[in-house]
Amino acid sequence: MTTDTRKLVLPTGAVDPVLQEIQRHGLADQETGALLLTGQSHKHVLAVAVAGRAGIVRGPGLFTVSAVAYDRLFTFAEERSYRVRAMIHSHPGEAFLSRTDRAYSLRVPGFISAVVPTYVAPPADPESWGWWRFEQDWVPCTTPVVDPALPPVRTVVFDEEGVHEY
Repeated sequence: MTTDTRKLVLPTGAVDPVLQEIQRHGLADQETGALLLTGQSHKHVLAVAVAGRAGIVRGPGLFTVSAVAYDRLFTFAEERSYRVRAMIHSHPGEAFLSRTDRAYSLRVPGFISAVVPTYVAPPADPESWGWWRFEQDWVPCTTPVVDPALPPVRTVVFDEEGVHEY
């Protein structure tokens, strides 16, 4: 069963900072990721939060975010009336949810998880990524719409030390 995410809309520029970080860490043989923030009442992405350093662990087959780093990001989002809607992270090869991804990703109903494959040379088209939504378990879903007419997104870096402009 495919769940529709067409209500999540990415401005064209939302993809660029994510891909830059994925490739930078991919060349070091490390997974990495970012979270997508929208407004409270709509699903147009307004901000991309790229993972920083403090409380972030990266490696081959490994990307973890500490509870403190998540708290800093969720507090930032709440203070600005944003909502954290999705996480994007990278894999060295195929786009799939690993056992670890399935068990330890943010398991919140409606939350979206995307995997960008081949982190050394990640594909720019989100249609080439894997997309899932949590609904009691992770189910495949459609790719969000990319809308070039939307205004640019705000890009920030988050970690245990806070949230800072990119």
